[in-house]
Amino acid sequence: MTLSIIIPVYKVEQYLDQCVNSVASQVSDDREVEIILVDDGSPDSCPRMCEELASKYTFVRVIHQKNQGLSVARNSGLEMATGNYVWFVDSDDYLLPNSLKIVFSAIKERQEVDVFSSYLTEYHEDTGTFKETADEKWCGKELEGKEYLWKGLPHGAAQRFIYKRKFLNDNNLRFYPGILHEDGLWGKTMMYLASKVYVLKEAVYVYRIRTGGSIMSSIKVKNAYDMVFIHKELISFMDINVKAEDKDNYFDNCYDVIISSLRFCRHLFHNVDYKEFLRKNKSYLRRMSFRYLKLHPLRITAWTIFLGPSVWYLCYNLKHRH
Repeated sequence: MTLSIIIPVYKVEQYLDQCVNSVASQVSDDREVEIILVDDGSPDSCPRMCEELASKYTFVRVIHQKNQGLSVARNSGLEMATGNYVWFVDSDDYLLPNSLKIVFSAIKERQEVDVFSSYLTEYHEDTGTFKETADEKWCGKELEGKEYLWKGLPHGAAQRFIYKRKFLNDNNLRFYPGILHEDGLWGKTMMYLASKVYVLKEAVYVYRIRTGGSIMSSIKVKNAYDMVFIHKELISFMDINVKAEDKDNYFDNCYDVIISSLRFCRHLFHNVDYKEFLRKNKSYLRRMSFRYLKLHPLRITAWTIFLGPSVWYLCYNLKHRH
């Protein structure tokens, strides 16, 4: 089996057929591709739809489990996977035509590569428009994983990558359960461990930006707590796994998570629960900002966070007011 495509399924009955069929229509040999649908306790018609798709296609397998979140669903699919390579596809997204042909060609030509990266084609559901995100400067390039990080190439969406399964297993790479923004933790740890990364020349994946129901459209105080938790996990990973000569670059790369803990929840600044989050984490945000300022003493954003969330909030509003 060449490729295992893992699709977590939860409350996506309006999207599931399009997602699965976008893959199935490209499968010419069911000995090369398997689709693993992980029904994460979906309360709608998705469990039935998964079984119908498995009846329709010989290469579709189904896991039914109680609702445990995206991370656990992906991990469950990975445990069942038999392909040499793994691709996590979200069930409200879909593949572009010829995606499998492009991926198989890259795999065949570059068997030493741990991770294949792709730029996402964004589909904005509210306007019905598409946006290409590719940076042609990097398309078709092969880099070391940490070089990929240092250059600021996109790593925050697990769906954009096709992984060698042996690489994931050898490094015990799994998604952390129970947190939001799990890809923020996954991307930075996974990419640092990758020996070789190849950026595909062409887009293969359509990332749907939904008008409602996604994490990004329903920000909660938990987002902020989980961002700080992710940053602490990244620092722990750095202390244990990152080489001494890479630590400054890695810490530098992780600071965007600190900024995100404030930026994503900026509209909750006067919320009682968010104020409690700031009270509990103010010293950590300041300490990490001070450490960052030792590397970049002229970064205004880091200075505002170091001076206090209220200062950051004031400066942000002044910068973005119309």
